[in-house]
Amino acid sequence: MSYSELRSTLDALGFREKIDAFRFLAQLSSFTSLAENEEQLQSARELLVRVLEHKAVFASYEPIVQTLLRKVGLFPYVDAAVSGVAAQIATETHRPEAMPEGIIFTTKQAEVYRELMAGRSVILSAPTSFGKSLIIDAVVASRRHRNIVVVVPTLALVDETRKRLMRFRSQYKVITHLSQEPAEQNIFVHTQERVVENPHIKQIDFFVIDEFYKLQIEDSGEGNERAVLLNHAFYRLVKQAKQFYMLGPNINELPDGFGANYRCSFIKTEFSTVASDTHLVPAGGDDVARLKKLVPLLTGPTLVFSGSVKGARNLGKAVSDVHKGFEAKSGLVGAIDWLSTNYSPKWGLVKALKAGVGIHHGKLPRSIAQMLVRLFNGGHLSYLVCTSTLIEGVNTAARNVVVADNTINRKKYDFFTFNNIRGRSGRMWEHYVGHVYLFNDPPEKKLEFVDVPVFTQNDDAPDSLLVQLDENDLAPGVAGRMRQIWEQNSLSLETIKKNVGIEPWGQIELAREIEENIDRLAPMLSWTGYPTYDQMLTVFDLAWRHFKVRALAGVVSPKQLTFRVNQYRMQPSFAVQLRAALSGKSGDDADEALESFLEFARQWVGFKAPRLKRLTKPCHRKSSEERLVMHESKQEKRDKRSTVQEGCAAVAGSRRLGQGRSPAGERRDGPQRHPVRFAHRHPLGRVAPGTGLWQRHDLLAAST
Repeated sequence: MSYSELRSTLDALGFREKIDAFRFLAQLSSFTSLAENEEQLQSARELLVRVLEHKAVFASYEPIVQTLLRKVGLFPYVDAAVSGVAAQIATETHRPEAMPEGIIFTTKQAEVYRELMAGRSVILSAPTSFGKSLIIDAVVASRRHRNIVVVVPTLALVDETRKRLMRFRSQYKVITHLSQEPAEQNIFVHTQERVVENPHIKQIDFFVIDEFYKLQIEDSGEGNERAVLLNHAFYRLVKQAKQFYMLGPNINELPDGFGANYRCSFIKTEFSTVASDTHLVPAGGDDVARLKKLVPLLTGPTLVFSGSVKGARNLGKAVSDVHKGFEAKSGLVGAIDWLSTNYSPKWGLVKALKAGVGIHHGKLPRSIAQMLVRLFNGGHLSYLVCTSTLIEGVNTAARNVVVADNTINRKKYDFFTFNNIRGRSGRMWEHYVGHVYLFNDPPEKKLEFVDVPVFTQNDDAPDSLLVQLDENDLAPGVAGRMRQIWEQNSLSLETIKKNVGIEPWGQIELAREIEENIDRLAPMLSWTGYPTYDQMLTVFDLAWRHFKVRALAGVVSPKQLTFRVNQYRMQPSFAVQLRAALSGKSGDDADEALESFLEFARQWVGFKAPRLKRLTKPCHRKSSEERLVMHESKQEKRDKRSTVQEGCAAVAGSRRLGQGRSPAGERRDGPQRHPVRFAHRHPLGRVAPGTGLWQRHDLLAAST
C-alpha cells in the first residue's frame, strides 16, 4: 500500500471506523522495508507515530509495533519490557552516557551526539519536535568541557534553559547575570547582548547557539540590531572555543565555505517524533466569528496565534466568550488574585484567565509572560492566545495550534516562520498527533538559506558589526571600508568598539556635533545629582537623531520620551503610576493604557536609562586619568575631546537595552534600586590640575 492509502486507513480510526489491525501492520511493515531514502523513511516514521495515537487498537500486536519503532529509529518509544534481547541491546546503544536512565535518543539524535562527542562541531537543522536541546544536556553531562556558553534569543529562554541545566549545578556554576563571578567550571546561559558584554567569558571550550538562523540580517529594525549582536557573539566565541553546536529549524543551506572555514558539519533532517494534521478553517465572517465557531470543536490544550497585540486581545476575548463551564484550579485562582491586586481587576487578561484563557504578548512584563506559559503547560489554562513572542523556542504542551493570522506586525510571514508556528503542535508522550488550524492559505514553500554576515562580509554587513572584527579577519574590500573609521580623529576606535551594536558613523557624527557646539552642549551634558528636564531632553534628542531611534511603546519623539520619563520619575510609587495610566479609562482603552504603560516601563525605563552608567564608565575612567597627568594647555584640549567621547558613549547607551529592576519585579543585571534614579558620583573628587575647573561630564549615570 502507498503512504496515502495507509494514512487514510489510520484517519478512519478518528471516525470510529474499525480496521484489521494485524493486516494494517503487515502493510506498514512492507512499506517501511521498501523505503529507499530518508523522505520515505520519515513517512513510515510518521505513520508509526499515528499508530501510537491509537494504542488501544493495536494493543494485541504490541511486539510488532515495537519492532517497527526500532526499525525507523524511534527508540525513545521502544518498550524494553516488550522487546527482545536484540532490541534491548540496540536501545542501549542510543542511551547517552551520564544521563538519567529514562533518556534514550532517536537514531538521528544519536548521530548528532556522537559527532559532538568525537570533538567535531555541528550545525543542526531539525524540526521543533526533534529534541535538539536534549543533546545539549547530554554534552554537558559528559563533563568534557570546563567552560560552556549557551546563547539563546530571549530572556524567557534564559530562564527556561537555566532551570533545565540546574541539574548539573554540582559540577558547574550556571551563570545568567553579568554580576555573577565564575567558578572553576561554568555554564553561561546568555542572550547575545550579555555574551558581548560579559568580561568573564574567557577560555571557552564549547558553545551553543540556539535558533542560529537569527544570524541573518533581514531588516533595519530591532531584528537587525540583535542579529548584529548575535554575529558579534559568534565571532567572540568561535575565536576561543574548540567546538560548537548551532541548532535551528527548517534551514536548507549555509554560505559557501562556511563549513570548511570553521571545520563543522551541517546536518539537515526532517526526523520528527510527533505528527501533524493541517486543517483549513472554513471562511465565513471575521476572524473573531470564525474562532468562536471553531473553539467548541477543539479538544486538548490550544495555542491561538495572532500577528499583533491588539489582535491577541480580541481573539482572547472571543475564546473567553465561548469557552464555557471552566473551573479554575487553585494555582490559577492564586494568579488571578495576585494580578487583580497588583494591577487591576478590570484588566482584560484577568477576565480571560477566569475563563481558562491566557493572553501572551511582548508588552507584558516577563514575569507575567512566564507565569502564563507555566499555567498553560501545567494544565491550568485550556487556551493560550499569543503573538510571535512565543514561537522562539519556548516549550509548550499544545495539542492544537490555531493560526488566525498570516502576518506579524502587518507584514506577511514567510514559510520559515509559518513552520515555526506550526511546529508548536504536538508533544512527545502527550500529544502524538498535533493539529494545526489555518484561517489563511499557508505561504509558498521555500528552501531557506541563512547568511552569516560576520563570515560573508557582503555589502549588507553593517559597519557596527565589521568594526568589531580584527583587521586580519576582514576581507580586503571591507578593510578599506573600515579604514575610514580607523583614520578619522573625531572619536577613538576604543570608544566606538565599546558601544557594541551602535553604528560607528552615528557615533562619529554625534562626537562632531558635540565638539562643534561644546560651549552650548557642555552644561547640558554634565550635572551633579539629578538631571534637569532640559538636560534629559538634550541627551534623548542627540540619541534620537544620530542613532535613528525607533518609535516604541507609544513614544515617537525625543520630546515625548523626555516628558514621559520625567513624569514617571516624579511619581512616588508604581501603584500611583499605574492608577494614573488607567485614570478615566475602561474596557479596551484601559487594556491598551495599562499594557502601554507596562511596555514603556520595561523598554524605556527598565532597560535603557540604567544601562548608561555601565556604557560610560570606561570612557569616564580613561578621561579622568588623562586629566590628572596632562599639563594645562594640552589638558584643556583633552578635556574638550573627552567630553565629546563621554557624551557620545553615554548617548549611545540611550538606545541600548539596559538592566535594572522593572516595576513588575523582573530581575535584571545590576544592583539598581530604581529604574529611573539618575545620580552622579564624581570619580575624582578633585579638580583637574592647572585648570581650576571641575572637568567632568556625565550623562544620566545610573546610581548603584
